[in-house]
Formats: sequence, C-alpha cells, structure tokens
Amino acid sequence: MRPAGFVRRIRVPAAVAVASVLLLGAAAPGQPPRTGGAVAGTEPVGRMPLGPADVPTRTRPADLLAPGVTYRKYWQGEASDAWSVWVRHPQTGTETFGSWADADRLAKDLDAAGFTARVDVFTVPESADTDSRVVGYGVRVGRFAADRREDAVQARQALADAGFGRSRIFFTAEDGSASRGPWQVRVITVAPSARVTLKAVHGKDVRGSETVRQLAAESGALVAVNGSEFDIDSPNNGDFGGFEGVPQGLYLQNNVLLGTPNNGRTALLLEGLQGRAAVDEISSETRITAPDGAVRVVDGIHRPAGHVLGCGGVGNDYRASNRTRTLQPWRNTTCHDPDEIVVFRPEWGAATPTPVRRGDSWTDPVTGWQAQWYADQAEFLAHTVDVVMDGNWVVKQLRTPAGGPIPPGGRVLQGIGEGAAWLRAHSEVGKAFKPGSTVRGRDGRSVTTPELSAVAGGTPALVRGGEVWLNPAANGMAQASCVPADLAPGQKCRANNTLLQRHARTLAGVTAAGELLLVTIDGRDPALSVGATLPEAAAVMKWLGAREAVGLGSGGDTTLIAGNTLYNRPVDDWGGPLRERRVSNAVVVVEKP
Repeated sequence: MRPAGFVRRIRVPAAVAVASVLLLGAAAPGQPPRTGGAVAGTEPVGRMPLGPADVPTRTRPADLLAPGVTYRKYWQGEASDAWSVWVRHPQTGTETFGSWADADRLAKDLDAAGFTARVDVFTVPESADTDSRVVGYGVRVGRFAADRREDAVQARQALADAGFGRSRIFFTAEDGSASRGPWQVRVITVAPSARVTLKAVHGKDVRGSETVRQLAAESGALVAVNGSEFDIDSPNNGDFGGFEGVPQGLYLQNNVLLGTPNNGRTALLLEGLQGRAAVDEISSETRITAPDGAVRVVDGIHRPAGHVLGCGGVGNDYRASNRTRTLQPWRNTTCHDPDEIVVFRPEWGAATPTPVRRGDSWTDPVTGWQAQWYADQAEFLAHTVDVVMDGNWVVKQLRTPAGGPIPPGGRVLQGIGEGAAWLRAHSEVGKAFKPGSTVRGRDGRSVTTPELSAVAGGTPALVRGGEVWLNPAANGMAQASCVPADLAPGQKCRANNTLLQRHARTLAGVTAAGELLLVTIDGRDPALSVGATLPEAAAVMKWLGAREAVGLGSGGDTTLIAGNTLYNRPVDDWGGPLRERRVSNAVVVVEKP
C-alpha cells in the first residue's frame, strides 16, 4: 500500500487533455489577462498527481508574460472533505495523543456524554532521513459538508456545554488524509534564455515586513512570490523577537549576507555558481579579526542578539523551550545564546535594536556548562556594547548600552555577555576590524558570485535528481531529540507530523533544461483549493519537470504577483477571507532593460 500523499502517475488520453483545456474558456474575474502564446519548454505528462486517479487535470494554454517567461494554471478535484470538531482533553488540553489508549479513553468519555466520537490515526510516510511511523491520534466529533461550517460551530458549542470546552473546528483535509481536493496550482516558468534578472528583495529595511505586492512594485518585478519564512508577529509565535522582517535563516542579496543560514538547511540560490537557479544545503561562517589580531566567529547578522530563529547557529545556542544545547537547525523554534556578537549594516534600518534579556541563568546537568544571563534587564543592558564603525570597519565609537544609530554606510558590531566583553577587550577607536564570510553548499564548495541572491527554504528539499526526495530531519522537521549527523548508516530520525499537514505552498524548482519554476498551490479554501502536504508538493514539482526543488514560505505567506495583479488567493485561516500577508522578502523576476 502506498503511504498517504503519494499517488500513481498515469497518462491521460489526448482527448481528455484537450477537453480539459477547452472547458476553461476566458480568464475568470481576478485572473490575469491573456497576453500571448506559450514558449516551448518542459511540459508535464499525464494528470497532476493529486487525489485519486479518476480526478482529471484541467488547464489552458500558457500565457506569455515576457519573452521566455510564461504563466499557466492547473486545477482539479472537487470538495470532498468536511468540517469537524477536534476535541482536546478537558483537563490537560492534549490535542494529539501519543497512544491509542489515551485517545480511545477520551472518545469513550464523549460517547458516554452522547457524542459520536472517532479516533483518527496519523501515519507519516518515509522520507530520505525519517522513518514511517504513527505519530499520534486525534479525537474528533462530527463531519459537516464544506458549505456547512455553522453546523460544526454548533457542535463545538454543544461539546463546551457538556464540559469539553477545549475543542477547535478544523477541516479534515488539514491533516493529510486522502482527499479529492479541490486544488489550484499556478506555475511561472522562466527559460534560461529569458532576459531577466532573478533575485531576492526586501522592503525599506530588513527588520520590517511588506506585502509581496509592495515588494514587487518597489523592485520593478515582472513576477514576485513570497520568499523566506520569518519571525511573524502572531499569537502562534510565543517567542516573537520584536522584528517581523527578520528572515528565518539564509538571506543573500547581490552576494551580501543579510541573514545567516540555519546551517545545513535547504535553500534556493539565484544567479550563483551552480547556474541561474539551484537548490542546495547551505552553511556559512563569518569571522572578524580585531585590530590586535584576535579572531572571533560572528553569531549572526541582522537579528536581535541572543535570539536565534530556527536555531542552527554557532556558539552557545540552546533551545529556549527545553534548555537543550544544540547547533542543529529546528524550523520555527527559537534558540537563545547569552554570549553573542551580531553584525548590523544600514540595510537593517536606522538603528540597532536594544538587546533584550532572553532568560534566566541555568547549568547543563550533563556538561556543567552555564548559561549566564544577568539578573534583570537593567543589569543585562548595562553590560552590552555597540562597536560603531565606518564602511571600512574602522572603529569610531564604543556605545554602552547597545542600541542606537547605524552610521550611513557604516557597520555596527553588537555584543552581549561574553561577546560584549570580547569586543571591549579587542576594539580600539581609529583601528579597523577585518571581516570575512564563506557561504558553502553541501559539497563544501563556495557558492558565491557577485550577483548571488538566496533565500532559505521553508521546507525540506522536495525533488533531487528528478525524483521525489525529502530530507526533513536535516531541515529541523523531525523529533527534536534526533541529530542526523550522529546516526549510524541506515538509521533514520523519528518523523513528526510536518509531512502530513496540508497548507498553501510556494515552491521553487529547476528543470533539466535550466528553467526556473515558481509554483503556488493555494490552500485553506474548502471550495477552491485545500493545499498540499509536502510529499504531494514534491510529486507536483516532479510532474512539472523539476530536477531539484524546495518549498519557500507557506500557508498565509503564499502569494503570486505579476504586473501588480494578484494571481492566487492567500488566506490566513481555513475558510477565511482573502488577505495579502506582510512577509520578510520575496523572490522576483525583473526584466532587463
């Protein structure tokens, strides 16, 4: 039996394919106008690998946006999932149970209270570095048609009245169970011969967020999609660092490192040594040499000191949630480090941030290492420092407490804890620091060119060598106790539920012909498009002809803009209204003069 999310590719008879094209007719309201014929390129074969084999794929001829740049939309399926109520344990609040017995016990309590409950099993498929296993059990009540959400609202209220108040409404497509859709997939194809520049852009400054539409307009983009995941200001982000524009991991623009990678994570590279577009696992190191010759590794670039979004850094990082020391990347997890040096350039904004004390002191019971945080914010701040420099890294001023203007064209080294002490010991006004950075791929070689742009992936790799290939553990999307580098040959990490969740997706891939694919799959809309699991997204990218692929930001981030027109339908919540979310950065296609 094939695991959920994987489907068998079949060839659709030519008559069916033609009929699908003819069904579409003119562009629907809100869709881009037809601007010309398609450019020959990589064409998918057969039906799109989403849903069961009897669900046909519909499309229409590609639109020519510019010479060598095309747009095409595919859609298939019909609403088949349902609204339901996911019941949490009334005392503990547990939503996903680790054992069948615990879930079954709650289901029996619900049955005794007059509700018909079911226990759903969550089984993740195997990947390149995680195993296939049951990762949990959910207790649910009711199945209400896609257009009957209000019935689920009433069921949740009835559950609350009966003492089961910790419940939420969800759409059953959310957790990766078999679905008939629907799906809407939009594809931008950029030929290697197209007279365009591919790059990553941010808005006014790195610390702030803007919509993809704004980023497209400011950069003069023909096409733009959302880029990195980022430190979103949301109730779901309990350790928000204070600056929504901070990308999670790698961000490079014109070979300038504006955000350090969560080392080892998969990223999209543009205009680099590997071609106009490439997908690779990236690590970097930045060192500074002080005027007296002392050398130190820099902890970060353009982020609050001590706050490492996505982990995978250097130095004394530890997971904030459980005080576990780690240099492994962990997606959407925050690590802290009391002893850091962070670089700021004018791209960050007008001023360096005021450092914030991120925790209490503690001692590692195994190694005896101590995380030394000062007793309170005032004492902590009194021991911070900004080393203010000009554009040649010549020291102009030492500023305590840290936090203040960045000189035009200048640089600032901000230190906390041991990092601040090191800067005070080795800085001298009128003398220069010497910086140096390396950015390397998985083979250890440099990937940089003067034009290189790059953004961190928000997913594992999806396709490698033309085959579906996912590495979630290497990207911090497995059980937190697993360190892939420590595994014996043949061993894999324990999976978590990341591979099961259906979301809107923004995907990037490269074909054998060197074409860049920028793809969106809308989600969270029961009537139009339910989104894709990561294995489903990988299968779509393979079907489209990608030899290498990775996902970018997902969910409410997913946005496609061309010519100041919104092509897709971004939403924050299942069944919610259209809303263009502010994001950290974007991947853009800009026509050359």
